[in-house]
Amino acid sequence: MRSRSVARSGAGLLLAAAVIVVPMTPVAAQETRASVDVSAGGAYSTNPFLVRGGGDGALSTELAITPQVSFVDERDQASLVAFYRRSDYLTRYNSAEAYGFSALGRRAMSTRLNLRADLSYQSSIIGQNGLGVVGVVDPVLTPSPVVGAPDITLIGLNQRQNSIISSLGADYRLSTRDTVNGQVSLTRISYGGGGRGSNLALLSSRTTAASVGYSRSLSERLSIGVQGSGSWIDYDNPTYSGHTYSPQATLNYQLSQQVSLSAGAGAVFVSSTTPRGTSTSTGFAGNFSGCRNAGRSVQCLRASSDAQPTGLGDVSRRMAASFDYSYRLREFDLVRGSIEYSRLTTTSDTTLQAPRTDYLTALVSYERGLTRRVSAGASVGYRQATVTGFGTPNDVTFRLFLRTRLGDIR
Repeated sequence: MRSRSVARSGAGLLLAAAVIVVPMTPVAAQETRASVDVSAGGAYSTNPFLVRGGGDGALSTELAITPQVSFVDERDQASLVAFYRRSDYLTRYNSAEAYGFSALGRRAMSTRLNLRADLSYQSSIIGQNGLGVVGVVDPVLTPSPVVGAPDITLIGLNQRQNSIISSLGADYRLSTRDTVNGQVSLTRISYGGGGRGSNLALLSSRTTAASVGYSRSLSERLSIGVQGSGSWIDYDNPTYSGHTYSPQATLNYQLSQQVSLSAGAGAVFVSSTTPRGTSTSTGFAGNFSGCRNAGRSVQCLRASSDAQPTGLGDVSRRMAASFDYSYRLREFDLVRGSIEYSRLTTTSDTTLQAPRTDYLTALVSYERGLTRRVSAGASVGYRQATVTGFGTPNDVTFRLFLRTRLGDIR
C-alpha cells in the first residue's frame, strides 16, 4: 500500500514539473510557429477493427484535426502537438474516436546543464484504423515505434486504451568530452469504453522508470557510453506486479551531414508476478535509430527490444521495428511509405494472454498539392495481427482524403 501512495504522489509531482517546465520555455522565444492540419476523407476497410475470426468490410467517413505550436530561441525549445481522429461507419460498426497530445520542453540552464520535460496522452480503440501518415518524415519528431505503443495482445476486442506518459531528464557536461544524463518517467495505462475486452479481467497499470548514463566523445562525430535503466510495474490488482532492469552500451555516430546513427545493446532482466507465482526471464535489450535527410527524400529506420506490461497481467518481452520514407516529387507533391512490426512474447504462463502476438502494418500514400495550403491524396494500407492459437486477422484499407493547413506552412 505504501508503494502505491508513493507512486501516486510521485506521479503528481512529475506531471506538475513537466507541465511547469514546458510553458517556461516560450517566455523569451524568438520564433513561434503555429498551424492546424485538417484532413477529411472516405475509406473502405475489409476489417476495420481487426476482429478475430474475420470482420465485415465497411465504408466510412473520416476526419482528423492536428493543431501544433512550437517556440524556439537560442536557449530554449517547446512544442505542443494535439490530434483528434474520428471514423463514422456507414454500416455494421459504431463510430470510433482517437485523441491525445504530446508536449515537450527543452531548456539550456547553462553551457553545462540541459533540462528536458515530456508529457503525452493518448486514447484510442486498440486496432482502430485512422487517416494514416501525411507530410514529410521528420527525423526529430517521428517517434520510436515503442512510444505509446498499444497493447497488441488486445487487438480485435474493440477495447479502448488510455495512456499518459510523463518524464523529466537532464544532461550535464562534465568536460568537453564527458557527459552524464539521467531521466525519471511515469506511465499510466488504463482501459475503458466497453468492447468485448470488458468481459476480461483487464488490468490497468502504473510504471515508474529511471535511467542514468555516461557518454564520452571520441571525436566530433562519434561518442560511446553506458546506460542503466529499471522499471517497476504496479497493477491496480495488487496480486500482479513486475519489474525490469537493463544495462546497455551506447553509441552515437554522425556518419555524414545527411546521416545520423544511434544504437544501444545489452540485456534485460524481467520479473512478472501473478497470483500463481513469479516468472523471470533474461534476453537481449537494445535500440537503433538511423535517419538520412537528403533534402527531397527522408528515411528513418528504428528498432528496439525491451519489455512492456499488458492488460492481461504479464510483463511481456517486446520487439519493435519501423521504416519510414518520404520523397518530394515537386514542391507540393509527396509520396510517403511506412512499415512497422511489433511482437509481444509472454514471460509468464499463468495469464489469459496468448504466448505470442505479432502485429504488422504497412502504408503507402500520395499527396498532390492543389495550392500551398490544400492537398488531395490517396493511400492504401495493410494490417495483420497474428495471435498464437487465435488466428491471423488482417485488414486492407483504401482511402481518399483532402488536407488543408491553416497557419504556418513551413
